[in-house]
Amino acid sequence: MKKFLTIALAVLFTGNAMALDNVPESGISWVGFAGMTVSNLKGTGLDPKMGVTFGIKMDYVLPSAYGTYLTAGVDWAHRGARNTYFNPGLNTDETFKVQSHYLEIPIRVGYRYNFSDMLGVYGEVGPYFAIGVTGKGKLKYEDLADQSYMFFGKHYDFGNMKGIQRFDCGMGFRVGAEYKQMYSLTIGYDWGITDMYTDDYRTAFKVASGYALPKMKNRSFVATVGFRF
Repeated sequence: MKKFLTIALAVLFTGNAMALDNVPESGISWVGFAGMTVSNLKGTGLDPKMGVTFGIKMDYVLPSAYGTYLTAGVDWAHRGARNTYFNPGLNTDETFKVQSHYLEIPIRVGYRYNFSDMLGVYGEVGPYFAIGVTGKGKLKYEDLADQSYMFFGKHYDFGNMKGIQRFDCGMGFRVGAEYKQMYSLTIGYDWGITDMYTDDYRTAFKVASGYALPKMKNRSFVATVGFRF
């Protein structure tokens, strides 16, 4: 029994020592990344649309925290939605596309675990804050001229008032794997919590139609590759 306990303790301490050897070093590092988004607009009934994203973030591994870190960055995110259907009034197929581009600042807390110097995994969660920079809505017809409008601009109905606000915020998470503590593959999801319609537009629409618009919110799946330096 004594021999067994000695062996068990030796294995335990050896495992702990190996785990500590692979704990990420505390301090600051930077990660550049680029990839794709598959986004949608909740409350519209539209289909998802693919886009791109890229940016840079700063990771700060806390001292004596065994891989816990804080991260913040700046992203350029392409979002939107689309749908194709037959318009009986115009007797033609119609494709409606919305695309918007946001400058985002995510702030998250995460945890990194390195199995070895070659392979590690991580996960992080937290809020994001975003400003819509540009965007466009477009109606593309099979047999007629296309129509387009600025997504964050004034709409033609209800006195040319702005229908979509630029500010957005929400929650997101990321999980991924890292090779040689340098190259990474990440997937995640962002849930917008801001109603994208302006209050004035929502009120004017209800007065004119008697119908309350459903809340429209950003949703986006994200997949990126990154490089830590």
